[in-house]
Amino acid sequence: MWKFKFYGFFKNLQFFEPYLLLIFINWGYSFFQIGIFVMIREIFTYLFEIPSGIMADKYGKKNELLLCFLFYILSFFLYFLGPGWFAVIFASILYGLGEAFRSGTHKAMELQWMEKKGLLKYKAYIYGKTRSWSLYGSTLNSVLAIVIVFFIPAEKWIFLLATIPFILDFLLISSYPSYMNIKLEKSKLKWHQQLKQDFLDLFTVFKNRRLRKGVFTSATFDSIFKSLKDYIQPIIKIFIVAILINYSLDETQEDFYIKLILGIIYAIFYLVSSFSSKNAYNVIQRIKNTKRTIDLLFDFFAILLLLEAIFMWLKVPILIILIYMVIYGVYNLRRPMLVGYIGELAPKNQRATVLSVESQIKSFLTFLLAPILGIIVDYTSIQVLFIILAAVIIGVNFLFLRGECSTQEINCDSADSIN
Repeated sequence: MWKFKFYGFFKNLQFFEPYLLLIFINWGYSFFQIGIFVMIREIFTYLFEIPSGIMADKYGKKNELLLCFLFYILSFFLYFLGPGWFAVIFASILYGLGEAFRSGTHKAMELQWMEKKGLLKYKAYIYGKTRSWSLYGSTLNSVLAIVIVFFIPAEKWIFLLATIPFILDFLLISSYPSYMNIKLEKSKLKWHQQLKQDFLDLFTVFKNRRLRKGVFTSATFDSIFKSLKDYIQPIIKIFIVAILINYSLDETQEDFYIKLILGIIYAIFYLVSSFSSKNAYNVIQRIKNTKRTIDLLFDFFAILLLLEAIFMWLKVPILIILIYMVIYGVYNLRRPMLVGYIGELAPKNQRATVLSVESQIKSFLTFLLAPILGIIVDYTSIQVLFIILAAVIIGVNFLFLRGECSTQEINCDSADSIN
């Protein structure tokens, strides 16, 4: 289990993360152009999600994970060659491939290990624990990023330094047990037969309404969060500039204050996220209907976005930061619930593929959302964006995603018991 913990710890040492949006803005890109970069990244994640799940079953999950980290390392190197348009585009493509080959695969490896050790009934607890270490890595990442940005000769050097923990993760994955490369029997099929068989299997799986709703509510929430999580960077920049002007402070120190405060904010966000993830199991143990709790947390997310817009109009930076912190906490409380819920409903021999499909849907929604959100911000404001998204979340959750508890949970509505 300690290897799973350190895998997530090193993976989240992406030193550029607290400043990525600002780096792109400083390179002269608009929110719409940044959305295009995200869209390209997510298109490649989307296109390779199902093939990556098939490859994991055909050639071994461990081998696939090693390949994904090679994609990440090459991606960081190309970002380092920026700010040219083509360098950023190809870096986004490689990062998308890394995401496609990673997502779903490692979760399936954890489930495989739990099953071998007879610990599958503790999956929410174990996943919450390992995920908390990922968030410890994110917290340390934010602190190290503060130090790094003040000593590197240029912003882009932060991408090159980010390759170091990913090389360490590559070596760690190389030491994973050999049974994680065991191939499924159906992997003896030819490639086109394999692809056809998996799509037929998935068609059968998604006849299960519980599983279908679980996958879509997970992907929808995650895609919105993923598209919005770094908007705190330009928000904080706006308020810091306003404070410096209003109090006649030295505006030449703007960059220093922005980087320092953002690093601290991200560290706090990830500490809260780690606490939420680690305690998700305790929450799950106390609730009778996991899916209903998942639905309520989605509604709560919409309320938080609405409050964020209000506090931005009222110009109350401390409350804006606090609301964003709660959003991170909700996401990392909800995620372990959904992994356990989907893992329980998915057939054992299709977990890697189902989890990859969940990531694929998330990528599809993200590449649709990212440029649209960028256009809304460019032509209106971040506040308007948050209000629109809050309304969309409430509507989509109420009309399409609500309902369906687990087959093993009590107090299900009668409608929830139908597959």
